[in-house]
Amino acid sequence: MANKNPRIDQIEAYTFKTNRKESCTAQLNLRVPPSLIERIKEKDNWQEFVRQTLLEKLEAESA
Repeated sequence: MANKNPRIDQIEAYTFKTNRKESCTAQLNLRVPPSLIERIKEKDNWQEFVRQTLLEKLEAESA
């Protein structure tokens, strides 16, 4: 039976895609001072900024 919803056939065009080697599905929760979270959230794409900052710090530590 044919799909009556024509959009369902085009779902790939609307799904989220990433060029990451590993998807970001895990969550990290930590407490920070309110002033720090304000500064972080001022950044464009602040979530990616935090990911990259953590990664850079970990890589520098292991080098």
